[in-house]
Amino acid sequence: MTNNFMIGCNYWDSTHGTDMWRDWNEQDVDADLAALEAVGVKYLRVFPNWRDFQPVCRLYAWRGQHKEYRLTGERFPENEYYIEPVMIERFLTFCDLAEKHGMKLIVSVLTGWMSGRLFTPPLLEGKNLIRDHEALMFEERFVRGFVGYVKHHSAIDWWDLGNECNCLGQADTGADAYVWTVTIRNAILAADRSRKIMSGMHGLTFEPDSPWSIKVQGELTDMLTPHPYPSPTIGGDVEPADRMRTTILPTAQCTYYSDLGGKPAMIQEQGTFSDMLINREGAADFLRVNICSAWANGFKGYLWWCGCEHLCLTQPPYSWSMIERELGILDLDRNPKPVATQMKAMSDLMETLPDLPEKEIDAVCVLSREQQQWQVGAAAYILGKQAGLQVRMASCYDAPYGEIPKAPIYLLPSIMGWAALYKECFDLLLERVHEDGAALYISVGSGFVTEFEKVTGMRSHGMMNAGGSSVKLELSDGGLTLPVQYNKKFLLERLTADVLGHDADGTPVFSRHSFGKGKIYLLGFPLEQMLWNRPMIFAGDDAPAYWRIYREVGRELLAGKVLTCANPQIGLTLHPCEDGSYYAVAVNYSEKEQDTQLTLAEGWKLESVYGGVQVIGKCDMTVYRVRK
Repeated sequence: MTNNFMIGCNYWDSTHGTDMWRDWNEQDVDADLAALEAVGVKYLRVFPNWRDFQPVCRLYAWRGQHKEYRLTGERFPENEYYIEPVMIERFLTFCDLAEKHGMKLIVSVLTGWMSGRLFTPPLLEGKNLIRDHEALMFEERFVRGFVGYVKHHSAIDWWDLGNECNCLGQADTGADAYVWTVTIRNAILAADRSRKIMSGMHGLTFEPDSPWSIKVQGELTDMLTPHPYPSPTIGGDVEPADRMRTTILPTAQCTYYSDLGGKPAMIQEQGTFSDMLINREGAADFLRVNICSAWANGFKGYLWWCGCEHLCLTQPPYSWSMIERELGILDLDRNPKPVATQMKAMSDLMETLPDLPEKEIDAVCVLSREQQQWQVGAAAYILGKQAGLQVRMASCYDAPYGEIPKAPIYLLPSIMGWAALYKECFDLLLERVHEDGAALYISVGSGFVTEFEKVTGMRSHGMMNAGGSSVKLELSDGGLTLPVQYNKKFLLERLTADVLGHDADGTPVFSRHSFGKGKIYLLGFPLEQMLWNRPMIFAGDDAPAYWRIYREVGRELLAGKVLTCANPQIGLTLHPCEDGSYYAVAVNYSEKEQDTQLTLAEGWKLESVYGGVQVIGKCDMTVYRVRK
């Protein structure tokens, strides 16, 4: 079997951390890599510290006027790039060591930001490193020179623009971010066109013309690289790190980046910050479930942050931040922590598994304007997984270009405001329903729908501020009562739609309307936004079954699948093969062992490739082959 999934960690040496290049110790690095090789690390993401590799400074003359550029110590540069030659020698020695230990490198070329601290050449301290022309000149020179000096080494597999370079300085406009990105991208390509380029960015934005847009990073690089820690930046701090919300959000974020950016994605950084966030055994579970989920959902790799402990280091950023000191998969003595043991197990497992065919997509979630797109999209993704639907994401901005993929189901979740969608986008969705027979689900916060009565089969008698209520639903698989929170309450009356649910006041809140060949479902509250900050909504036996609303929307589609899973703590992906069979991967996103609750279509048989057929361990997966 062949599996090209990249697995490994980010790396600073164990004895010097971010000072490893200026305080180079080949023996320590060799010992680190030997210990990492032993726990299954195949890829390292590494960081030439910009401060050390290009220590350019300015000499001044009369009245503080610029005289010339030199290197620190008032030395003449030995090359036009102002790069320190000894650093290139050390980096190439590092490449030799990586190759010795069977590792490939992802090189984060412009490392000026690391773990909460800027590392810049003396000349550029205090400058806006994104917009300042002098900074851009030296960044371009450094990148082009560095890549040119080391590109011959076979250990290097990917270039990376840099580490989270959107933290280097302020980009006020999308044009600022575009010019910076294309400058660095083109500098790499000027020196080496034989390798592809990762983005290295986290915290990207939805709006295509805003600074650090997912769309632009996808346009200019070959791999998108979210850094989905269990942190507030992605909403990963609401539930424990081994519960279904926190465990699935990294996959949702990779989906968000890849689908909106149009390029593959990988988990380029991930860790659990501290034993206080979750104990070491829990961290190992977190690593395992994220590797399983990334592989099952078509992402290209997984790198832990990071290889070594830095508890004894005293320089910033380690002296500044409690969460930068104990992140390694190895302890201070280079012994494997539980997370390293799991890294080894998963690395060995990946060598036995195939590259999966692309998974079946059941629904496209169209994210709109005037809403919290990541929050809404991530909640929709989780609800889809729980209902047994595989969701991909799309942007309302893509509709005029015909780039919203075709699917049996479209989700238009938690629409807000007066201008949620372009006319072209809404018309396209209605056409897919009317002519192609698709289902369209719309949940409403404060947003408005054109031709409301014609589209939904409902009539509005007004809108009002409202708080909480309970909703009683009559679904195909039984009744259900759920607590809800309105944004704006629409006072609805049935015209031609089927009403599937009322709130406590008797107001219809969930309906289904035939529209041409398809159906339109209307939900009168912003389900996805409502769930975002609520703990334990997706996890556990007592969690309200909001996902059953999505299962009702997908009921006919699910009835025709060769394999389904009724357990909402398990995500099931189906991967059709050329011979008519399927691979199926069931990922348990919970902290407990789970019964799969599988239903196999008549005439098909199920074979286990990895794991048990009926039971999946906590934060683990089972891989099946499904054949006629």
